[in-house]
Amino acid sequence: MIKDVCIAAANMLGLTEDAQQLASEACEQETADKYLRLYGLVVSEIAEEYRRGENADLSADSLTDEEASFTGISRRILAYGVAAEYAITEGLDVAELWDTRYKSSIAMAERQPVRIKSRRFV
Repeated sequence: MIKDVCIAAANMLGLTEDAQQLASEACEQETADKYLRLYGLVVSEIAEEYRRGENADLSADSLTDEEASFTGISRRILAYGVAAEYAITEGLDVAELWDTRYKSSIAMAERQPVRIKSRRFV
């Protein structure tokens, strides 16, 4: 679930109050909306910039929705992205660290194989 990705991102950043709130049934709407927006930014970036939109459902209305599925992109990589986006938008000192970790993970992730149709030469 998207909630799991966001909880992992909050824990990575040491935001235990946010993580606990996201895990609870009584999560404040403002917190849920913030993390859902950050998650949406990450998924859109993966689909557009990294050309990995092969089977991804990019629409998410709630934290209880299933996360988008990309070839080679794990929940951990999505959490790195959410952590990076959070750190960047909040101006945290660790923003560059998380952005580098996220982009490095994307670069090393497995890609869907490209299949080229064979042709006969005449």
